[in-house]
Amino acid sequence: MMIASWKQSGLRWSWLALIVVVLDQLAKLAILDGLPYGGPGINVLPFFNIVHVYNTGAAFSFLADQPGWQRWFFALFALGVSAAMAVGLRRQAANQLWLNLAFVLVIGGAIGNLIDRLV
Repeated sequence: MMIASWKQSGLRWSWLALIVVVLDQLAKLAILDGLPYGGPGINVLPFFNIVHVYNTGAAFSFLADQPGWQRWFFALFALGVSAAMAVGLRRQAANQLWLNLAFVLVIGGAIGNLIDRLV
């Protein structure tokens, strides 16, 4: 079943992905400006700290030791994930709150990571 217009589809929620991207970038700027590189960071929970470090790989520094191709691989991956999520969002009805929220949060996070890799 195809949804008739963007107002009736999950694309109606796409503005939220932009807010996620802006908040993501603002949080990263605050860390860059407020925490020394490699310093002790901020203890948020007993198992979670915010620390200023750079990761050129993926989660847990996966592929960080590679010469640089991984930057473009993960940038293309972020674009692909964002496109796939946008298609999924387009296919959902606008009233599917939790599913649409999941799609836009993933899209916002992927675009935030894409910006980081390109900058």
